[in-house]
Order: sequence, then C-alpha cells, then structure tokens
Amino acid sequence: MRKFTVILAVAAALCLAPAGFAHDFSTSYSRIKVDGTAVRIQFTINLLDLHKGPQVDTNKDNLVSIEELDSGIEAIFAALKANYRVEAPAAPLSTVIEKYDFLTDNVARLDLLYTFGNPVADIRITSSLDAITQPDHRHLLHIGEGDDTRQGVVDATNPAIDIDVDGPTLFETFYDFIVLGMEHIVTGYDHLAFLLGLLVTTTTFVSLVKVVTSFTVAHSVTLALATFDVVSLPPRLIESLIALSIAYVAIENFTGKTLVHRWKITFLFGLVHGFGFSNILREMELTRQSLAISLFSFNAGVEIGQLFFVCVVFPLVYYATASRWKEHFLAVTSLVIMSLGFYWFVERAFF
Repeated sequence: MRKFTVILAVAAALCLAPAGFAHDFSTSYSRIKVDGTAVRIQFTINLLDLHKGPQVDTNKDNLVSIEELDSGIEAIFAALKANYRVEAPAAPLSTVIEKYDFLTDNVARLDLLYTFGNPVADIRITSSLDAITQPDHRHLLHIGEGDDTRQGVVDATNPAIDIDVDGPTLFETFYDFIVLGMEHIVTGYDHLAFLLGLLVTTTTFVSLVKVVTSFTVAHSVTLALATFDVVSLPPRLIESLIALSIAYVAIENFTGKTLVHRWKITFLFGLVHGFGFSNILREMELTRQSLAISLFSFNAGVEIGQLFFVCVVFPLVYYATASRWKEHFLAVTSLVIMSLGFYWFVERAFF
C-alpha cells in the first residue's frame, strides 16, 4: 500500500507539473502619453511569450536576436494592432512604429504613435493579447508622467479599460489593485501549494488562525519593504527560495517531524513570499503618490484571495485528516507538494 501511495503521488506531481510554467506570469506593459491628437505608447513584451502569435525565434534557441527582431517586426506589429486596440473614442487615423529595440534578452520595446482626428480626452484600451500569448496574460498600463502617473490592468476576464486622461477616481485605483492582488494569489500556484502544505497538518481552529496570521503579517512586511525599495533581493533568488520553502514544509509533513513551531516557520517563509508578491508592483514602477493606495489595495486583494482559498480548502483537509484515509492523504499530498517544490526550484535556480 505504501508503494502504491508513492506511485500515485509521483503521478499526480507529473500531472500538475505544467502549473509550474503558469506561475511565470504572462505579462506585457505599456506607457501611455497623450499630447493633443497624438497618443504615444511604449509597448513592452517578451517575444518568447508569443506562443500563439508570430514566432520570432526562428532558430529555436530561446534567444531572439536583433536580426530575428528586424525580420519579424512587421508580423509583431500586425499582431499587436489586432489584439491591442486604442480608441479615443474613435479609431486612430494612423498607427506607426516610431522605433523599436530590446530592453533585455527577448524583451522588446516598441514605441508606437497613434494619431487621432480630435484632441484626446478619454482613451479606451481593449486587449485580446491572451489570444497570442497564453490564457492568463495580463497587460499593465501606465498613463501620465511623474506624480501624475496612473495604472490599470486588462486581461481575459477584464479585456477593456476606459481611461480618463485627467485621472481615475480613488475608488477605481483601489478596485483595480484589489482585483490584481486576488488574481496574483489565485493564479500563484506556488503560493497556493505552500498554503496547502501548511493546511494539511493544521487540525484546529486556533492553529489555523496562528498559521494564517503569521503568514499574513510576514508577507505584508516584506511586501511593503520591497515595494518601497527599502530592501531589494534578486527575483531569481526569491523565486528559488519560495520553491524551497514549499519543499521544506512538505518534507516536514511527510516525516511527521516539525523542527520549529509551525507558525514560526510560517512567519520566516512568509517573509520570503512577501518579496515574491512585491515583484509585480516593482515592475509597475509606481509613483510615490499612488504607491500607498496601490500597495494597500493590492495587499488587501492578496489577503482576500488567500482567505478564500483557506475557507474552501480547510474544511476538505479537516474532513480528509479525520477519515480513515488520513495517512494516505498526508503522504500523497506531501509528496506531490514536495515534488512540485523541487521542480520549481530546479526550474528557477538553473534555467
């Protein structure tokens, strides 16, 4: 029976392995500047993320050269025009590429110029970029400059956004970042795996409160510190440590030996996960003026997503651990989580 349990766990881990790729969020960015009838957009995208769009990496070496970019730029431009539409409120009279180049390996920036017939006061951005990238693709928008910068998010579930050039309301900003935080935790499969690893050996309400509170406080601290640039660590290191934290918790569950009180180890690893949560806000380069409300609402969204997961999963875990299948449930769950943790670590640390 024990051998059957191990085989089942490994099989489940292999089935879930694609989720490891999904955590590397499919994200693109645009900076929007309005000047009378002209709208200039700096559009940034990872060219290797065009899974269903133009295949720019023609030699399949996972590195797009400048020659490949030059050869594929017209196809890229056509795909973007078809799946990233700008209206104000009518369609633009013309759309051209002013210039393009690489920011880093495989990440290209296209400077686009949209010209309209009348001065632009309101913009509507509609995205179907998920059709040429992957289903969880998110596009992050910035409009304005300096302290007047504002942000927005469009994706498959919210494909369009209306932007008032004079600025959004406080409620709109708050709502957008709450949704972004919820999406980040719900689609962050490694964070969910970590939470599940904590929950499978949490059998009382008191211990549940301790674990959840410890994780919340810890990641909120480092989320704020990292977002405000008080502490900065390399993303590859953080993502690798997150993967190891998942494997460690699963190993403790599997062996039945806890070296440190679970809420204490949860706090330690929660600090690491907070850095992971901060990456998306750091990438958005928020201004000091909008940072406080964006950070607060994003963190609130993360907590809502986390509490939703706990409320759904904990009753199921409690039922499973109170049944005669307890030993098998713990073994299978722990081995699956441990396998995913090590898989993510190897993927992030060495590739």
